[in-house]
Amino acid sequence: MSRRERARPARGGYRPARIPVATAAAPPALAKTAWRQAEARVTLHRDAGAGHRWLELAMPRAFPLPGAGQFVQLLLEAPAPVLLPRPMSVALVRRAAAGPVLGFLYAPVGDGTRALAALDVDDRVLVLGPLGRGFPLEVEGVPVLIAGGRGVAPLLFAAETLERQGRRCEFLFGARDAAHLVALAETRRRLDRMGGRLHLATDDGSRGVHGTVLELLDRIAPHLPAPRVIHACGPHPMLAAIARWGLRHSVPTFLAMESIMACGTGVCRGCPLPRSESERRRLSRARAPLPSLYGNPEFAMCCTDGPVFAAHALDWERLG
Repeated sequence: MSRRERARPARGGYRPARIPVATAAAPPALAKTAWRQAEARVTLHRDAGAGHRWLELAMPRAFPLPGAGQFVQLLLEAPAPVLLPRPMSVALVRRAAAGPVLGFLYAPVGDGTRALAALDVDDRVLVLGPLGRGFPLEVEGVPVLIAGGRGVAPLLFAAETLERQGRRCEFLFGARDAAHLVALAETRRRLDRMGGRLHLATDDGSRGVHGTVLELLDRIAPHLPAPRVIHACGPHPMLAAIARWGLRHSVPTFLAMESIMACGTGVCRGCPLPRSESERRRLSRARAPLPSLYGNPEFAMCCTDGPVFAAHALDWERLG
């Protein structure tokens, strides 16, 4: 999923609402993973259905392993139609003798991703990463992973990470219609192997529950033992609805946000997201300056404070 070129919001009745005050898990500590730039080799590049592509890159052995929810910047070698790198969520990390292999699910919708789609096996691309703060999968509770459209990519990575921890997940996958359940066959195959349970919803009823993924969550949540923890990725209106649900039900909820990113490291200050009132108060009480590559008390930087945020950390009214 490209974080530069946002998915179109899913239809289905997400309405703004006041967020009630609720207890939520504390946000994770500032990311400490060192990032680096390296040249990668394309090892696989194929159609993934619904206008999407699946890309795998072989990395040098010393490249740091990303965590679920983190991203990298992909920079095409010159000549290229775009100057800036493309931020991409990591959908797969596979260890190999020569070095890790990273997988990405994306849609060629702009100049950069269309140029990316033209890469062939053995072509080269520069990779900067891993970047940002991922899902805090150490938070206790039944993991409920909620994907909208191509937001499925980092959550499949999260599901595999949870499996290695010996934890099964409930995986909710929603889209406008069956055609937009991106990489559904791959999702089903990987979850079957992990023992995770897949639940589907479409706005038009063409697959799974007839309704939004939030309505699907309402159906399933009463049957899950407490405590529960939600990790979600998808269009902002969907994430806002899930954030409000998590706050209303006092369920720790973490959301992978999208924003237009240029540098991915906090230098350009181009991806601000408004902090919630409670988060602004917390930072004000702390009276300690934020690290220079992070945001300020009013705005968080999506690339460094996030891209994964606790539900209570952002102002969903101002996000729209």
